[in-house]
Amino acid sequence: MRKSDWRLAEATNETIFREMNEWTRDDEGGRADASRGRDIYLCECGDGTCTAPILLTLTEYEAVRSEPTRFAIALDHENPEIDSVLVEYERYTVVDKSFGQASQIARASDPRR
Repeated sequence: MRKSDWRLAEATNETIFREMNEWTRDDEGGRADASRGRDIYLCECGDGTCTAPILLTLTEYEAVRSEPTRFAIALDHENPEIDSVLVEYERYTVVDKSFGQASQIARASDPRR
């Protein structure tokens, strides 16, 4: 696989995990309650085999999802070739795809668009 193909595959994997988190959020009626504590989400990193859970409140998740190019990932799961770390918290990291094809894939596949 060419290097550029690998980057596209990672960007696509991140959007798949994001979509799975959206489905989970939609299916669990309790998540609509902002006073609820932390919920388990899947790490949205580019590793297609990653199953790391991350804990976020609904407010934290919504802050990440406010931009279609942002993803919540487990600590140290970023790939500097396609991820720009925006902020690293105690429980998770927020990365952005602000350039190139990874950004285009993230925007085009945003389930909230």
